[in-house]
Amino acid sequence: MLEIGVQTKGILPEMDIDKGFRKIHDAGFTRVDINIDCFLKNSDLYDGKVNPFFDSELNEMIMYFLQYKSAMDKYGIKASQMHAPYPVRVEGRWEQNNYMQTVVIPKSIVIAETLGVPWMVVHPFKMQYIYGRERERKENIEYFKLLVPMLKQCKVGICFENLYESVGRRLTEGVCADPEDAVWYIDTLNEYAGEELFGFCLDVGHLQLVKREPYDFIKKMGSRLKILHLHENDAAGDLHQMPFSFGDKEDEGLDWNGIIRGLKETGFKGTLSFETYPTMNSFPMEMSDAVLKMIHDIGAYLAGEIEEK
Repeated sequence: MLEIGVQTKGILPEMDIDKGFRKIHDAGFTRVDINIDCFLKNSDLYDGKVNPFFDSELNEMIMYFLQYKSAMDKYGIKASQMHAPYPVRVEGRWEQNNYMQTVVIPKSIVIAETLGVPWMVVHPFKMQYIYGRERERKENIEYFKLLVPMLKQCKVGICFENLYESVGRRLTEGVCADPEDAVWYIDTLNEYAGEELFGFCLDVGHLQLVKREPYDFIKKMGSRLKILHLHENDAAGDLHQMPFSFGDKEDEGLDWNGIIRGLKETGFKGTLSFETYPTMNSFPMEMSDAVLKMIHDIGAYLAGEIEEK
């Protein structure tokens, strides 16, 4: 039975922890994607602004997130995944990069362990349009190899995500946007680790932005596909709207039938996890419960289609 999940972004930490998880539970979700990237926002990191959240003592951070765990246990919710702060590397900001790589990501791994998170999304370095793909691969592999002992100790895996970049005022493929690139990263690192510590997070909205076919991508990833970011856009901006927002005909919107077919044929057993917080922001706050319920019901429909024999 496929579980249905939603990201905490847009719900937590904006509201009381207990109230936030009750809201998620009441909409029908049994899984969550913990967005600790909310505590160190990507917009700030790109601007070179680093707040002191991750400067806190590790024990203090664990105590804070144990409140999440307590509320999750109370409402019968488990974390299927977690999103670490990103970007981990910004060209020219070497002090910030060192802080991200040696403080933020290691502390995030411990937080994931605390919350019982099996897979944490960490964005790989985006370097190919400056230095070429060969150096991009080299520096990514060198960094993620350093995390292997800690991942083994904490029993947490890392998932890479298919990324896009903005080059010359247009969106183009970033690291892991090519499934063969993603497969190479995962297989290389798992061979080094001697066990399955690395997997893939498929962001279907990013597929739409770079014009990749979901079915083909999913089939090539196979069992490496561990977690999902389900949402939709107009093929021009990363809008994070709910599925079918742009139609369900063959020539409109994202190919959800291809996604269903791919997940069915590869035997995906994970969580149908929605990354749709901007959808929540598109509606008045008074409608947020109804919007969350609608997103859950879309997940129930997708699960039914995938599991249909």
